[in-house]
Amino acid sequence: MYTCLLIFGFSKPQFAGTEKKGVEWQQPESLGLYRFDPNDKPILVDVYTDWCHYCKLMDASTWQDASVSAYVNANFVAVKFNAESRDSLAWNGKRYGYQPRYKVNMLAVELLKGNMVYPSTVIITPAGDIQVLRGALKPGEIELALTYYGSGSYKAMDFVSFQSNFHRSW
Repeated sequence: MYTCLLIFGFSKPQFAGTEKKGVEWQQPESLGLYRFDPNDKPILVDVYTDWCHYCKLMDASTWQDASVSAYVNANFVAVKFNAESRDSLAWNGKRYGYQPRYKVNMLAVELLKGNMVYPSTVIITPAGDIQVLRGALKPGEIELALTYYGSGSYKAMDFVSFQSNFHRSW
């Protein structure tokens, strides 16, 4: 009986379908390796901070949602980036570092176009166009933008036309 207790006491039960998978995030260093090729997937960057309550909520809900994570994993290169990272990071031929005076990595300033709202979701097309979605978004609130860019519809039609024919499914 003692042996059985040890085995059960240290083993974690695994049940099919109970593990949350979530978005498969890449490290921010992968941004420096990205080459703008029209056939590539768009990049999705989750810009967050460790102290941000709403960043944690979005991480625990939206990015863990089965529909959102499956869609992001299939249609984007997903990067999680702490805006206060002290790492030196390369992006689009430039190097960005931490600015102690402002307590921010300058890559975050570049990606967010100076409007430092956390969390923010940044979508970068293979052509290098940047779209910033500011604030904590629920699955139903982020679905339209993810689908517009993830499906490649942005190449063929403007956002308003896409939106008028869009039907939510999340």
